[in-house]
Amino acid sequence: MASGSQQHPADPRVAFTAELVRLRRRLPDMSDETLARRATSAPLPSGRRVTVNARRLGEWLNGRSVPRDFDQVLALVRTIEAAGGGVAAGMPPGRPVEAWRRLWRAAQDHRTVPAPSTTKADLVVGRPPSDAASLRDRPALSSVIDEALRDDGVRQVLLTGPGGAGKTQLAAAAFHRFRAGGGLVAWVPAAARQSVLTAYARVWRAIASGALDRPASPAAADGHGHDEETQADLLMAWLRAADRPWLIVLDDVDDPAELDGLWPAGERGRSIVTTRRRDAMVIRPSVRVIPVGMFAAAEAEDYLRDRLSVDPAVGRGEPADAELAALATALGHFPLALSQAAAYLIDTGTDVSAYRRLVEDDRERLADLFPPSSPADGHDRTVATTWRLAAGRAATLAPPGTVSRMLQLAAVLAPTGTPEAVLLSDAACAWIGGSTRDALLALRALHRLSLLDHHHGVVTMHALVQRAVREAVPAEQAALLARAAADSLEEIWATADGDPGLAAAMYDGTNAVRRAFDGHLFEGGMHPVLRRLPEHLATVGRAAAARDTAENLLRQARSDRDVLFLRMEVARSVGDLGDPAGAHAVLAPLRREAERLLGTDDPDTLRIRLHEARQRFEVGAAEAAVHDMLALATAAEAALGADHRLALAARRYAMVCRGLSGDAAGARDGLTALIDDLRDHLGPRHPEVLGTMSDAGRWIGEAGDPDGAVATYEAAAEGFTAVAGALHHETLTARHNLAYWRGLAGQLDPAVQEFTVAASDAERALGSRHPTTVTFRVNLAYWKGLAGAPAEGRTELARLQHVVEEVFGPAHPRSLRVRQQLAELRHRSGDPAGAIQDLAATVAAMREIQGPDHSRTREAADLLGRWKADRPV
Repeated sequence: MASGSQQHPADPRVAFTAELVRLRRRLPDMSDETLARRATSAPLPSGRRVTVNARRLGEWLNGRSVPRDFDQVLALVRTIEAAGGGVAAGMPPGRPVEAWRRLWRAAQDHRTVPAPSTTKADLVVGRPPSDAASLRDRPALSSVIDEALRDDGVRQVLLTGPGGAGKTQLAAAAFHRFRAGGGLVAWVPAAARQSVLTAYARVWRAIASGALDRPASPAAADGHGHDEETQADLLMAWLRAADRPWLIVLDDVDDPAELDGLWPAGERGRSIVTTRRRDAMVIRPSVRVIPVGMFAAAEAEDYLRDRLSVDPAVGRGEPADAELAALATALGHFPLALSQAAAYLIDTGTDVSAYRRLVEDDRERLADLFPPSSPADGHDRTVATTWRLAAGRAATLAPPGTVSRMLQLAAVLAPTGTPEAVLLSDAACAWIGGSTRDALLALRALHRLSLLDHHHGVVTMHALVQRAVREAVPAEQAALLARAAADSLEEIWATADGDPGLAAAMYDGTNAVRRAFDGHLFEGGMHPVLRRLPEHLATVGRAAAARDTAENLLRQARSDRDVLFLRMEVARSVGDLGDPAGAHAVLAPLRREAERLLGTDDPDTLRIRLHEARQRFEVGAAEAAVHDMLALATAAEAALGADHRLALAARRYAMVCRGLSGDAAGARDGLTALIDDLRDHLGPRHPEVLGTMSDAGRWIGEAGDPDGAVATYEAAAEGFTAVAGALHHETLTARHNLAYWRGLAGQLDPAVQEFTVAASDAERALGSRHPTTVTFRVNLAYWKGLAGAPAEGRTELARLQHVVEEVFGPAHPRSLRVRQQLAELRHRSGDPAGAIQDLAATVAAMREIQGPDHSRTREAADLLGRWKADRPV
């Protein structure tokens, strides 16, 4: 518990804090959260309830702030007295409430009256806007501003960012801080040249009248006898020659060109400029550029908490922190949106969680959620309209018509980041009606006006601004815009081969277009980019999401080709989720239907054949699957060419199936040859090459070279880490397999260490119940058992068994494998009889589910035979 402020004892804030701390100590076993909650729920004698927040309570007890409302103090006093009895120490008996009120009032008055200063501004001209109703200090930004104003090399501080980000409030706070230093301080509305001239003339007249120099200097004596242009010129000359400090704040500069000749300059002074602009005209060597963006998450939540605490009716009492955090996230931590949302909640009495649901519902219009009737603090525009002025100005900076079209295109893509290539693609250029250069000029114009950010080849745009722009798109253009965005994404996604990061960005962008204009992407057939969604999810190991996405698309698909493709993706996901028999039962007739409707050599028909053969192997027909894959590879090469991805995939799967059917050396040789071909066509670091290396590693080991398997997996893991990142699904899988083969190569301790790290990373990247994470955890427990702790490993593996069966299903090969591993660890623990019994039951289940010829069934049966043979008669 803090002991209160360490200021001078005469400070009434100290006295108030000390009494509050003394009162709080009566309930040492009650947390601040519980005390705040009880004080909030306790009615006062007037019947009123007030909000007491635990975080604010901590600030009061530490002397950092004073309650705004005395009823908050009263609620605390009554709550503590009710729980602990008696009156607060030092309070006069009989008049405790009045004594508290005097203490609180003295602290309030002391807090609000500025401390006397030996220096103050000699002349203040102009009036900054009033503080916001719940002003955020934003100390990090304020510190950067103050540091820049003290820097001898800085003459101007440029606060730049989107409209409604809080630039003016930060400038106003700096204006007030600067006043204590003496000299001239002026606030100048700068949206237009005339408003600057008028303000400058006013400043000059004040100087000329002797308000700054007493008596008036001869040079200033005739200051009233000129027009505003001349008076502005006189002020500019005075600033250059001034012998005292000055600060000019130019607020809301719209067009820097209009201020030509009016930029303040002089050795003794500084200027602060607030603007949306990020042009070369305002970014100069003597200018310190300070971007002003969204609130941090904590700032946004605190703003809502403080703003809504003035009206306990909002949200039926103090909203929970989780509700405020969710609303702040839904609003993108946008200061203007937070301010207007708080005003709307107070004005309408809407529940916080109900309002959040409205914000998250794209069917609701921003004009209704942020109406002018509930204005934001000190801002004359709403969330729904603040972008319009900036868009109009940006339109003058690029070829006619291109900026509005580029803004619309950016507004339907992923807000978190879109590669610039999408917005400069041929399809994007066709949409804006210009060349690649025109598209770049339009994109930069939007960046210059802070409507979006274009840095390092990536474009980001605030989701609420996107939504406002989309709502302004004429209905007759919506379908064309949706197709243009989808065409742009498809054009770039087609080039993403070998770039997992680019593929992920295209996935996010396509989902953003679906959320905005889903129905338009099925007009005239499903747009090709939508086919990539389930394929991408399957590639990164998200089989359940791939199934759900394909099923969702299937509900809207109409053409035979689209329906066949999506039914194949659903079946493929079902197989990947552990039901190969169910998947094969769908794929076999689906392939026959595709042959009838599309033809035997059609790429989609061949793709269905590929997945049919994969699932055929999984149900135990290994030799037949190898035959099918080799036949498919031949057919694909004939129809599509030997270098086609489908033909190469068929070759790869054929070799994997060959290995799983018992021919490890054949699989090794076939995959090694395939790696050489892929390197020639795709390069050494292509994911297809690395994935094939990962496949080959197993069969190199199975063919009798575990050290070679380790080396191969090391190269694959290193390559995937460089290309896709440490947490990509393929990287994680390669690292897992590397650990597995280290164990088989006798490197047990390093294997357990790598399993531990890989499992932890998988959980961080995918979640604790993702199939990949569960598999890693299972093998970590198993190899702990093999590395010398069989009892510990068996206990951990037994704990995971029910998780495996819940995630995969009891009949999944992974569930059967866990049963085998448990039996192996039981055998190592010194219970061979029990282990034989367990493994016999597991082999019987494997024969029934996978078939007697499945590689895993044969492996377990061989192990059971060896155990029985080793048992003494």
